[in-house]
Amino acid sequence: MKLNKVLTAMLFATATFWQLGCLAQHKMDLAKIKFNEDIKAVVKDIRNIHEGKLSGRQDMVSYGIDNDGKFLFAGVIPGHIELLSWRGKLVGFAFRIKSFADQQKVEDFFKSQYKNASFQTSKFLNVYAYQDDNVAAELRVVIEDKYKEGANGYLDIKRADFSKEFASIIKQ
Repeated sequence: MKLNKVLTAMLFATATFWQLGCLAQHKMDLAKIKFNEDIKAVVKDIRNIHEGKLSGRQDMVSYGIDNDGKFLFAGVIPGHIELLSWRGKLVGFAFRIKSFADQQKVEDFFKSQYKNASFQTSKFLNVYAYQDDNVAAELRVVIEDKYKEGANGYLDIKRADFSKEFASIIKQ
């Protein structure tokens, strides 16, 4: 009986320390962002950021990040992330999905979050697209055989007003 209590106490202590360790690492779940976060605070203390102006505009910046685990999306840890900034705020992100299993997790989240998403299918690829007044989201899902050949799924989510502004710039 005492052994059970000791083991329970040890498990509780281990779980508590693990949780505190995760908090200390300042992980950011991209599935929970509000698209109004200050971009300088988001990218603070991240090494090896590749920064570029979008369409040469000073107020639109892309930050390419080789993710060391600081960012996750609904439990999935992307390898490389593109964070998009407009007027100093985080307004979007995109990433390739590393594995078929991760793609299934992202797809489940997407279908749950964006229930009215449009859906297009082809032999090797399914595309979910969703847009409302707040967000524009697209998920490209590849079949498992294509993953084995080196293809990846892709997730792209942006604030709706930024998406419209960026699309108008691209058309010019």
